[in-house]
Amino acid sequence: MPGESLAVQRTLPNGVHLIATPMRHTAAVSLHVASRAGSGSEPAELTGVTHFVEHMLFRRQSHEPGAFASAIERLGGQINAATEPELTVVGVKVPAEAWVDALQTVAWMVREPAMDPDEIEKERTVILDELALIDDLPEESARRAVLATLWPNHPFGREVAGTTSSVRSLTRDALLRRAAAMFAGRNTIVSVAGAFDPAAALDMLGAAFGSVPSGSREVYSAVHANGQPAERVHLIQREAEQAYFSIAGFTPGRSSRDRYAVELLGAVLGAGFGARLVLELRERHGLAYDIGADVGHCGEQGVLSIDGATDPELLTRAVAIVLGELSDVVDRGVTEDEFERARAYTVGGLIRSLEDSAVVAAWYAREQALEPSPLTPEALIGRVRAVTRRDVNASARAWLARDWPLIAVAGPLDSEVEIPAELALKGVG
Repeated sequence: MPGESLAVQRTLPNGVHLIATPMRHTAAVSLHVASRAGSGSEPAELTGVTHFVEHMLFRRQSHEPGAFASAIERLGGQINAATEPELTVVGVKVPAEAWVDALQTVAWMVREPAMDPDEIEKERTVILDELALIDDLPEESARRAVLATLWPNHPFGREVAGTTSSVRSLTRDALLRRAAAMFAGRNTIVSVAGAFDPAAALDMLGAAFGSVPSGSREVYSAVHANGQPAERVHLIQREAEQAYFSIAGFTPGRSSRDRYAVELLGAVLGAGFGARLVLELRERHGLAYDIGADVGHCGEQGVLSIDGATDPELLTRAVAIVLGELSDVVDRGVTEDEFERARAYTVGGLIRSLEDSAVVAAWYAREQALEPSPLTPEALIGRVRAVTRRDVNASARAWLARDWPLIAVAGPLDSEVEIPAELALKGVG
């Protein structure tokens, strides 16, 4: 397996954690600079500030538009960045001979963001356009409604990019303070993968990030149980050709022993063309072009989410079939064939993806930033292979209760439409 057990790591005195993974078969090098600070730790009045900072990292002075991205592209590379609830990352992939130059550019971006006032106003307009684009997407409306219900009054339930009002109110001082906290030493992980000598790579990473102030490690507020949501189904009227639905609920968190069993359950339901929901909704009933299931994590919670779209006239039937399949999983379990396909598909997907230096660099950065016990790729594969069908069925019974799902649908909905909201479990009154 590419990169198997070869990563070397070092923590600098200022807290920056360095990871170098040699991959001799590739002619490229990928660098990920990750911050443990994401949108999920923002106070309400600063919603969207982390995402705004991520955008501003790419801007220098007004007379140098696109300078950082152009510098990477002149090296033959590509650069991108992303903000998540618990992570912000800048990622670069370049030919191996150019990676040290790329490192200097990315280190400059995160260590010394210019925050030019004119550039802030330009980017503010860009982000407001991004929010408007998100607002135009019915599938995003459904997704956001579910998240807001899962995590009411917590940043995990808010839009990562913020709101129109919060983005308009963010000041330069707020952006500078957030940038300093995000890339303080105790919040920063630098992961590089590709064709290089790992000891020398760690030395170069250390030279680039050794002077960063230590700062304080990011803290996320606890999620308090708010009891049963008053509304389990959200109907959102939107102009669209299709009706979009999002069905979700809590599952085991990162530290739970049931975690990998539930993740395989998600693969049984909605990963690949052979997944149960794909076979039912698309192949057997012709109700949906796209349907999928995924398990994600925020804080101590996991979330199994099922997302799809269908003709508005067929919406009730499509949702009923999804809930029926969830009920069947609880009552009768997954079959041996379903289980074996899902496990092989999951393991194979991991192995295939790890041929890419960008995936390997991101893997180690995310593990170090997010996981209570970071794993190597081969260790994770071992845990997935150790899951049994009995484990998957037991986890389904433990977590998928009658009132488990939250449901949001968005599109041109009939005012009289009735969306089923509960699992029909046998023997449950």
